[in-house]
Amino acid sequence: GAVAKTCTAPLDRLKIIMQISGANQQSAAAQAAVKGGLIPAFVAIGKSEGIKGYWKGNVPQVIRILPYSTAMLNSYEFYKKQLTNKETGKLSVPARLASGAAAACTATLVTYPLDIIRLRLSVDPNMKTMSQVVKAILKDEGPGAFYKGLPATCVSISPYSALNFCMFDLFKRIVPEGAQGIAAASFTATLLASGACYPLDTIRRQMQLKSSTYSGIMDAGAGILARDGVGGFFKGFVPNAIKNAPNKSIQLTTFDMLKRKIKESEQALEEEKRLL
Repeated sequence: GAVAKTCTAPLDRLKIIMQISGANQQSAAAQAAVKGGLIPAFVAIGKSEGIKGYWKGNVPQVIRILPYSTAMLNSYEFYKKQLTNKETGKLSVPARLASGAAAACTATLVTYPLDIIRLRLSVDPNMKTMSQVVKAILKDEGPGAFYKGLPATCVSISPYSALNFCMFDLFKRIVPEGAQGIAAASFTATLLASGACYPLDTIRRQMQLKSSTYSGIMDAGAGILARDGVGGFFKGFVPNAIKNAPNKSIQLTTFDMLKRKIKESEQALEEEKRLL
């Protein structure tokens, strides 16, 4: 997870800058995004901040991905077990969706302050380190700012996670066995879920900004629509799709393959014990 995030960090930062450019033009990249779009924004990062600028905010992202992935994947398995029909042993589609949504909220609650820190580092040219961001937030906004936009985040990430996990589980049934089939299922599921839920992600990013005056999700949605039109909800979607689809695909495929290998090894061990 940490390696994947580091490799795709430039695309992730570009996505965030594109998302908030309509509401915040503190950086040269955000200004370029408003005037010229994707490519000028990407070039502006390098010109104004150097090569390191493409990885600004990656440290809290890497720190965040460790507990986030652990909480997300393990809680998803936990919720699936809890919602499985005890009589039939089957898990319905609504139960799969609920498990994915609950897993997303669990992981978000655990790591949300790190997400706020990453956003502030990505969009504020005056912020250079994590400690600087933490001190500024505590001084200017108080501890509550570390959870600014949390309801919007849960609302935005829950349907994405629900669709992603559910479609992955269902697609696995119709693809060929093995790593290639699982990879195809996870890639397709991630791409479809990203497209369906991206507008909610844009809303929550703009609500996380220090300058945000939105009172809620509906207010933020109406504000973005009035200022940027429908297209404003999909700013940064291209780098997000390029980054997220293979990234999430690798994560889900690895997780699923490791689960299978662990199950096979446990069965082999039990068989060995019986023979002894």
